[in-house]
Amino acid sequence: MNWTLVRGLTYVALLLASLLAFLGLAEFNPTTGMLKIHPFNAYGAAAALSGVISSALATLALIRGWGRK
Repeated sequence: MNWTLVRGLTYVALLLASLLAFLGLAEFNPTTGMLKIHPFNAYGAAAALSGVISSALATLALIRGWGRK
């Protein structure tokens, strides 16, 4: 088994958990590794994410030159 990949994924997961805790969206206990996500409004999250994703895709399309003939 590739332990470097496992270690890297563990670091990414812990970084994400710490970021959620820092933003106040969750409680993370580094001793036990438990992550408790706070309740949130799914409709509000979907509305916010759709704006961010559409802007990112529009920027990517502009940079890559998509849509030109």
